[in-house]
Amino acid sequence: MNGRTRIAISAVTATVLTALCLWPLVEPTSWLVVSAFLLVLVAATGAGGRRLALPRPLTVLLQLLVAVLLITFAFAGDQAIARFIPGPQAVRQLGTDLSSGMDDVSHFSSPAPATVGLRLLLTLAVLGIGLLVDVVAVTYQRVALAGLPLLALYAVGTGIHPNGPVWFFFLLGSLGYVTLLMAEGRDRVARWGRVFHGNPGSYDGSNPLTSSGLRIATLAAIGGLLLPVLLPSVGSGIVSGLGHGGGTGDGGGIITAVNPLASLAQSLQQSTPEPVLSYTTNAPDIGDQYLRIVDLDQFNGVSWTTSTHRAVSMPTPLGPPGELNSGVPSTAVTTRITTHSGYDQQWLPMPYPATNLSVLGDWRWEPEGRTVIGANGQTSSGLAYQVGSLALNPSVDQLRQAAPAPADIRRVYTALPHDLPAVVAATAKSVTASAGDDFDRAVLLQDWFALKGGFSYNTNVPVNATSDALAQFLAHKQGFCVHFASAMAAMARSLGIPARVVVGFTPGTEGGDGSWLVTTHDAHAWPELYFSGVGWLRFEPTPRAGTVTPVYSTQTSAPSNAPAPSTGATSGAQPTGGARNTHGCSAAARHMGDCGPGAQLGGSAPQSELSPSSPLLLAVWALAGLLVVLLLAPMVWRTRTRRARLRRGPANLTDQQVLAAWREMVDTAWDHGIPPDDAETPRHTAARISELGGLGPGPSAAAGRLALATEQVLYAPVVSTPLSLRQDVREVREGLSAGSDRRTRVRAVVLPTSSSQLLRGLPGRARAAATLWAQGRAAALRRRLRPRS
Repeated sequence: MNGRTRIAISAVTATVLTALCLWPLVEPTSWLVVSAFLLVLVAATGAGGRRLALPRPLTVLLQLLVAVLLITFAFAGDQAIARFIPGPQAVRQLGTDLSSGMDDVSHFSSPAPATVGLRLLLTLAVLGIGLLVDVVAVTYQRVALAGLPLLALYAVGTGIHPNGPVWFFFLLGSLGYVTLLMAEGRDRVARWGRVFHGNPGSYDGSNPLTSSGLRIATLAAIGGLLLPVLLPSVGSGIVSGLGHGGGTGDGGGIITAVNPLASLAQSLQQSTPEPVLSYTTNAPDIGDQYLRIVDLDQFNGVSWTTSTHRAVSMPTPLGPPGELNSGVPSTAVTTRITTHSGYDQQWLPMPYPATNLSVLGDWRWEPEGRTVIGANGQTSSGLAYQVGSLALNPSVDQLRQAAPAPADIRRVYTALPHDLPAVVAATAKSVTASAGDDFDRAVLLQDWFALKGGFSYNTNVPVNATSDALAQFLAHKQGFCVHFASAMAAMARSLGIPARVVVGFTPGTEGGDGSWLVTTHDAHAWPELYFSGVGWLRFEPTPRAGTVTPVYSTQTSAPSNAPAPSTGATSGAQPTGGARNTHGCSAAARHMGDCGPGAQLGGSAPQSELSPSSPLLLAVWALAGLLVVLLLAPMVWRTRTRRARLRRGPANLTDQQVLAAWREMVDTAWDHGIPPDDAETPRHTAARISELGGLGPGPSAAAGRLALATEQVLYAPVVSTPLSLRQDVREVREGLSAGSDRRTRVRAVVLPTSSSQLLRGLPGRARAAATLWAQGRAAALRRRLRPRS
């Protein structure tokens, strides 16, 4: 094993050991094994490029191309061309997964579920750092600088770790970096020949260089571990203000905004309920008095999360929803809410849709979801506030005759991941086969879960963090509100009905004084579906005590004799829908009352599909084309140079022809692994090429004739040796090819080593071209200024 290979292996080892600090952040952790395997392939590509003596920039570009192909294969293989080449669908899928991963970073706490987006982000991080370490340490031989990207990886990993920097991960990263330094030191010493260790007995048989390196590395690692303990604390850093959480504790099991569904599961599984809030209300139907906290509109196949919405100053009043028609029956409701001191989180529980709010503190309004969130550390702990809201009671005919949802609503709220199990859409289609409109489909889905599908409520069923979680729930038919809300929302989206999941509280328990008490056991999740002219409506698929089915969904005469679906179905179409926005204004803009000519969507903008002419796709293809051109450039340049040197000339040989033929023979030998030596005479050069190239008598004699003619050109007044330049060069080239193995022959044609002269000569040619251009401009200027006679 040569020194370069040893350093490359040490670079991969150092990157993987440092990347172990990311291990506790995501579960399951199989993504790290995949990342390490991909990193090994990229490092092997670099080793191959260096073995072929490629120019260093070309080696880096080749590694980058291989990394792109591997990422495409691992995360978008089904959408890629030949499973590796990133076409339009693959690039679109990678962009979607990347955006989903960025959302997951802000919404999940550690350990987060290994969603596709998070796995893609982590793999890109490890692969990118590993590629940078390989380039710096191996390709450009600046091993000491490789510690910077390793330190960046360690800082990011431990910076978001729930327990902060962990000494064990620092020790692993330090061990990897020291191993890399020692491999480079061993290679540097080995260049001087065999290392003399002196009297073995005096050093107890050990290498003094190795012993010194180990002592220095040990002291540095111990110092790095003890220094943070000895230094005073300087705060939590620049990332301390990120995220939704405002407190330092665990919240006592009460729902937080970082991961609402996971916190909700913990609340329901508590043995003793904790009080959250109490309220009084004049609502005509207390069963419909659900208190919303936050809506979750992003679904990645594993869990629902909330996207980033625009938060604005609190309007007064909040006003009714912009999409609500005046003909929809509604009743004004006033609710007075008092939260307990232990309810320390940023979202404000309110009935939906709230139209007026009176509350003290620093609060912001999110018009997209019509929710209220605290700013600058403001929480809902120990508050007393009053909410005005509307109790909606649309008729069945109004809901059945609702126009298709606006295009922007459909794009955002019908999006589903590409790897969603096919059984979800197939089951939804089977359950709603007898329905004639979206409202009847929604009611059939609700009743199938709550009444007719054989489902049972069980809070001991874990929230599965795998891509087939919905399929398992439909097969086992046990779960709690998180499972039911997620499944119905996903199935509604597969039918083209805009849907989202909402987290909040059920009405709670009535007290003796006319007030109602809400505890952690009243935490709940339910789906909301969108109907034009009415807006978002609650549905209740969860079969448990304390939940109330909305009145408008019980008045329908929708067919109820739909055949029971088979949850083992393996195929089914997923309608997407695509009606035009007949309202001429986005839902977010209507919420804000900004439906003027220049109104824009204020919430999370939907991702536009990549067309064949999209800038991102064009950039990908341009990069691929550039890499192909760079790979072909050496072969094309070498072929043209050979033809120019051996071009037929006059019958009498000129000095230029002889020297050109000599340079061609030397470069041909260089391409076959015999580098030139300008310190040698032509005769010695020909002898060395004959010996190292294993030339036979004929090619060796041809090389000698070329050397003799070159010496005569350089040192004699005339060239007296008759020879055929083209024939002799061809004979030497054939002899070198016959004496080389297949890999050397292929490299001599495809990636000729002598083509490195092309890069070396570029600065000189650029300067000559610039000088010639400047001279031309100056001559033109002089002609223009010359007076006419």
